[in-house]
Amino acid sequence: MTFWHRLDFGVASVERLLLVATLLTMMTLSVLQIGLRNLADTSWYWIDPFTRMLVLWLAILGAMVATRTGEHIAIDALRHYLSDRAAVLVAALTQAFAAFVTGLMAWHSVRFVLDEWRFGGTAFADLPVWPFELIMPLGFAWMSFRFTLNIFYPPVKSSL
Repeated sequence: MTFWHRLDFGVASVERLLLVATLLTMMTLSVLQIGLRNLADTSWYWIDPFTRMLVLWLAILGAMVATRTGEHIAIDALRHYLSDRAAVLVAALTQAFAAFVTGLMAWHSVRFVLDEWRFGGTAFADLPVWPFELIMPLGFAWMSFRFTLNIFYPPVKSSL
């Protein structure tokens, strides 16, 4: 196992922990909000915007897991008609293209988060919004790294 795969394995552990924590937090807060509205005729104003932020985190973390396990959306209609050598070349080219696209997304999400930081956007309770959005540049950058790694070391399909 290479250094990069060991590093990726460590990041995968953090991904799983964050994914589970995010989902449990979303579910707990949503049930709490429903209970407060129906039983106590009140609510906590910060739960709804915080839950929306957690949806962003859940989506990016889910995409990171899909990238790690090689179970992201892929169109492999040609793979059945190609020789083994050509299939490997096409797979490497698609991994390189995916690395390029996610790298662009990482770059532009860095610009977006920097703008949020500069102009002082707030999420709720006068908290700055940019820390909640950091998952975008970090997640896309890591996905780009994984796609690049997959060019040289194809992913091994595994469970979460």
